[in-house]
Amino acid sequence: MKRIWTALAIFVILVSVSAAGTSTTRKICNETSAAVTAAKAAQENGDAEKALKLSKTAVKGWHMSHRVLCMYMPHSKLESIEETISGLPMLCKYGAEDQFMADCDRSLEQLSYLMESEEPNMQNIF
Repeated sequence: MKRIWTALAIFVILVSVSAAGTSTTRKICNETSAAVTAAKAAQENGDAEKALKLSKTAVKGWHMSHRVLCMYMPHSKLESIEETISGLPMLCKYGAEDQFMADCDRSLEQLSYLMESEEPNMQNIF
């Protein structure tokens, strides 16, 4: 009987950790997406200074979140997002508006894919 209770306890812990990881990933992706979207909107409105500030905020937030995500995700998934987001401030600073907008869209797609790939559903499990 003790084995059943131990197995049940392990199962509950496993489900709890999985739910916490999914929730954390969703929260981080939503926050980073909001920051990148705000920077993109500022650039579209012609406010390069605000876009630069917001893109720096997005980079700073991603770097802080990256430490958390690395604990339970493969680094290869996070590296491409890091490269794209880290380049945004310099693109904005040096006036590469088209590339800035393209990289904003790219990072938003990467974040969306990351969030989608970590959800526990039948498509991701099998």
